[in-house]
Amino acid sequence: MESNKEVFSALLLVVVSVLVATTTMADHHQDQVVYSPGELCQGGMGYPMYPLPRCRALVKRQCVGGAVDEQVRRDCCRQLASIDDSFCKCPALSHMLAGMYRELGAADHGHPMAEVFPGCRRGDMKRAAASLPAFCNVDIPNGIGGVCYWLDYPRSPATGH
Repeated sequence: MESNKEVFSALLLVVVSVLVATTTMADHHQDQVVYSPGELCQGGMGYPMYPLPRCRALVKRQCVGGAVDEQVRRDCCRQLASIDDSFCKCPALSHMLAGMYRELGAADHGHPMAEVFPGCRRGDMKRAAASLPAFCNVDIPNGIGGVCYWLDYPRSPATGH
């Protein structure tokens, strides 16, 4: 009987200690806001609402196989590198691409072989945009070999990305 009381007392002491430690930790972290990488990656927060205007021109030229002007390349790469959160670079490029489709009057979704504008197929434009981090030698944590992760993903009907 005496050993049961000792075991119960020891367990009670452990439970109370854990509760006190948990409450202390919760109070300590109460005012901290923790974001996961890329959580704030949306137009107006992680990158501008109209992102990468010089990259738009570059992607159009690459899409039709045209030579890229060196100044346009430098400007695009500078704009891409200026996005502070490296997790936001690919979402910014995806946002840019969706905006380009709208500007060109192309549907949000379509076959990769469909032309977005004369001489430029949707799949080629997507590949050019997704490859810009590698082209610009800009580090991205969410891609392989400098190519954005969404290149081979099917577009989500909910987000269009």
